[in-house]
Amino acid sequence: MAARSKNKGIDNRDNILKNARRILQKKGGQNTSLADIARAAGISKGTLYYYYSSKADLIYDITQDHMKSITATLLKTVEEKADTENATDIMYLVYETVIKAKARGRLHLYLLQEAVLGNAELQKRFQDAYSEWFDMITTGLKRVLKERTDVEILAHVFLTSLTGGIIQQLIGNKSLPLKPMAQWLTGNS
Repeated sequence: MAARSKNKGIDNRDNILKNARRILQKKGGQNTSLADIARAAGISKGTLYYYYSSKADLIYDITQDHMKSITATLLKTVEEKADTENATDIMYLVYETVIKAKARGRLHLYLLQEAVLGNAELQKRFQDAYSEWFDMITTGLKRVLKERTDVEILAHVFLTSLTGGIIQQLIGNKSLPLKPMAQWLTGNS
């Protein structure tokens, strides 16, 4: 019975996070209350408060899950393709995976906005995630661009262009030249 209670707790937490992400993506953080999230999750406000006593606590967990998801996606893309694809194709795949994920992009932008507006905990989480992404991208680029000596600079430019690409996509710029950008960055233009 203890295992069932524990699983129910995990199910409730996952349900809360899933619905909170959906509501935040749709309405934004300022227009979303814990009551909205409880209603969307089909639970009482008391149950929600049992797991999350504040919206900030909930946002921290959403941020953690969001960053883990993007990190896993990036890692999988780089690891699967590093030995068989060239650097341009890998960069293009990463651009496509991260920038074109509209729902995830909205959540990323909302969380980033909260960090920029002074949420120190979110700032730290973004710094940690970006540091991990930078290391991952640098390692992947070193594997496929053995002749380049400026791989760390290239990784910084690539990571920065990913964030900018997410914003461009969200404001409706559908004409980002992702393939030519990847070609230019790798020197294959």
